[in-house]
Amino acid sequence: MSRVIGHQAILRELRALAMSEDPPHALLFSGPDGTGRTALAIEYALLLNCERLHPSVTAGASLFADEALSELGTRNSELGTPCGECRPCRLITEGVHPDIITLGPGDTLCRPRDGESHPKHPDSRDIRICQVRGLIDLAARFPFEARYRTIIIDPADRLYRDGVAAHTILKTLEEPPGHTVFCLITAAPEALLETIISRCRRIDVRPVAKAEVLAGLLERGVDPSLAERCAEQSRGRPGRAIAFAAQPDLMGDRSRMLERCARVAGESVGERFRYANDLAERFRKDRNPVLAEVDAWEAFWEERLRRGADGGANEGLPAVLEALRAITQVREDLMVNVIPRTAFELMLLSFPRVTLDVSREEEPAAYA
Repeated sequence: MSRVIGHQAILRELRALAMSEDPPHALLFSGPDGTGRTALAIEYALLLNCERLHPSVTAGASLFADEALSELGTRNSELGTPCGECRPCRLITEGVHPDIITLGPGDTLCRPRDGESHPKHPDSRDIRICQVRGLIDLAARFPFEARYRTIIIDPADRLYRDGVAAHTILKTLEEPPGHTVFCLITAAPEALLETIISRCRRIDVRPVAKAEVLAGLLERGVDPSLAERCAEQSRGRPGRAIAFAAQPDLMGDRSRMLERCARVAGESVGERFRYANDLAERFRKDRNPVLAEVDAWEAFWEERLRRGADGGANEGLPAVLEALRAITQVREDLMVNVIPRTAFELMLLSFPRVTLDVSREEEPAAYA
């Protein structure tokens, strides 16, 4: 079973890079959340470290004692895909390989300056300078057992443009040790320093066709009717589809978000301002649910765009297109630290007012 749903062109590119004599030391996986960016980064780590793809690093003939596994390795080597059976493949797939590190906001790799100490910061929203120090120290050491240590920075846009952390990592990205590669994950490349982007090979990860998402879910044993619903509601994001399959209730949450969108789109300016304030307050506490709500708004307007186009009603389409542009803008604004309430207000003021499709008695109550 493929570890990645869709993205065949990207997989071919990653295979070619991993099998080259001098693989890129830094990749930037850019795309919306849930499209498979992290899965692709892990696949790159597998491609770099699979012992069947790189037999020169195999320690001892005992790894080939099992004839069936040897044949599997030969076939996979010809295809350029990880075998999934050798020690590195198993450890990476299980998420316990000591040389495959994910760095994000929190305490991972935290290293205070010599002679100093500071409190733990598990709830930090940023990747801090102390973590970057730990990353640089780790990258300077030889891997424990991997052919290439892989450090995944997710999300890389949490290395603030104006902060010390983003500037400190530049030299390591520019002159990395030969045994370490970096995979930067972001939904907002515009929030990164241009100098960081210039040091990476950029790979744009876009949504996947619904048929490919559906096929990937069926391959994973998901019930066909559930898989169809998950593929439809994921809107081309395999990671989200897998989450829906694991927790179908999440799709109910999304349906309630769309109902909320329909209600707010028919409200007055005052009500929209109140809703913008609610979004900003919730964003301050936990941004992920609010970003999911922004995604629901995008789905809401895209559906109206499709219905208008199918029905030949082109009169309101420019206003719907403007609403979709406003959603793209609010994502960019939130990533570069525009005041959230202002960003949400501008987005909502750009939305046309629509007629509700349900009666007042059928509407769900409250915003939160």
